[in-house]
Amino acid sequence: MGIGDEIMATARARRLHESNGYPVCVVGRNGAPRWSPVWENNPRIVKTRERRCNVLASGGGAGRPYIAAKTSRAWRWKHWEREPGEIYLSDQELQFAEPYAGFILVEPHTKFAWSNKAWPIERWAALVRGDESRYIQVGPLGTTALPGVRLVETTFREACAVLARSLAFVGTEGALHHAAAALGVSAVVLWSEFISPEFTGYDSQTNIRHAGPACGARISCRGCAASMLAIEVAEVAAAIKAKL
Repeated sequence: MGIGDEIMATARARRLHESNGYPVCVVGRNGAPRWSPVWENNPRIVKTRERRCNVLASGGGAGRPYIAAKTSRAWRWKHWEREPGEIYLSDQELQFAEPYAGFILVEPHTKFAWSNKAWPIERWAALVRGDESRYIQVGPLGTTALPGVRLVETTFREACAVLARSLAFVGTEGALHHAAAALGVSAVVLWSEFISPEFTGYDSQTNIRHAGPACGARISCRGCAASMLAIEVAEVAAAIKAKL
């Protein structure tokens, strides 16, 4: 399970809670309650199963609504009623982010260096070149910043607070694009052939993708690499400008 999955789970929890007013307990594949820091302060989700509550299966192998099946080489995706999730930030987290308000939050990194979702790092550098002072990055200790871009060391929740204070977000499909949708922040999202906005994207965001059917490859994929190379720096820059 990734952080993006935990954010998507909040949309499902909201739907359940609004259906009958009962809180939601999230359980894993073994049926035991589980908890994520992403859900802190969420009034809909409880840490333990109560006498009257909704039970939401969401965990590794349990209830990931956009996955139909997987093999050792690929995931197979499926459609679901996707909608933005929810993130409830504390006053302290928002105060942490206040000095970093008014920037464009850029996320050039993906979970794995070989990721089929990655845009070449030299294109990220070209995107910000000349306007470095308008951009900001977030991440844990050890995160590599783009040349000239300010990096703020954060937990994920602190990163979300900085995101909430940002003018816009630009990155690839992943946790922060889900967070941007949950927080109502304008976003430009870059997609490869790996997956499509029709499975994990949001209509409120500008989604850039030049690829065929989503392949879901779990191994290094030439089609994914080629589809990301098809996204030009000027195209992304224009999309950001339109958002602002």
